Amino acid sequence: MLARFFIHIHEPKFHYMTNLILHIQKNLGYPELHKIDPNTQDVKPDEKIFGTHTNAQAAIPAVICGICSRLNSSEGVELIMAANHQNSIDMIFGKEKTELINRIAEYSNTSNEVVCQECEHVANEAVRLIKEHLPGTGSPGDIAFFLNEQRANALLYLPASIQLGRLINDNQLDDRTHKMQGPVSSLMHAVEKQF
Repeated sequence: MLARFFIHIHEPKFHYMTNLILHIQKNLGYPELHKIDPNTQDVKPDEKIFGTHTNAQAAIPAVICGICSRLNSSEGVELIMAANHQNSIDMIFGKEKTELINRIAEYSNTSNEVVCQECEHVANEAVRLIKEHLPGTGSPGDIAFFLNEQRANALLYLPASIQLGRLINDNQLDDRTHKMQGPVSSLMHAVEKQF
């Protein structure tokens, strides 16, 4: 009884999904995304399929990381919560949108027009899900917890060749240690958060 009470007290005040990547992938009907190999910083060659699947592999984690960067300010939270699910990719990336589209098109060997449509589709769904699961009453601590969890999940799927960190001025996105899993990596991330 006491343990159940303790767990209840420390839960965030809003209901959030455990992995935004998986929700977007399933809701939009994309094939399963693959975690990148920490050594090559890309999907294993036998898992990489060019076209829509590769667009999703790059676009979904890039959009989530972009949203997490945007939500780090109160203005960003207000902007996302007021969004109308149209042109979300412009709202998230602004003037960097064109370069992001170019990089994903090169990564997936697909036309910029197709990549732009896929990215817009992903961004609109991501904004819809965030608005649904992150009500405006979430405390700053709740929002920070949500962002850290979603960003950590997204980094496991983000191909390094997109160089998203350089594009949106967030060097941690391109840091290999953030894309590793396992007991040693988890310990490193825990120590890093203390500083």
